[in-house]
Amino acid sequence: MATDRQFTNPNFGTQARVEVVGREVRLIFVASDTRKANALADNMIEQLKAGSINITMMGKPTSVVEE
Repeated sequence: MATDRQFTNPNFGTQARVEVVGREVRLIFVASDTRKANALADNMIEQLKAGSINITMMGKPTSVVEE
């Protein structure tokens, strides 16, 4: 049975970081490998080009850092 919310990058990583530099806000996910990082980046670019982005993390990350 399909749910109304499909996860495009399940189990992506365990660390998320938010940085504010001047007027920029950077949301950083640390992947377990380069392949997963590239897949997430490609998926996010496709969503942004379509006019919206949906980010939902499955589970609680082991690390959330504010800089």
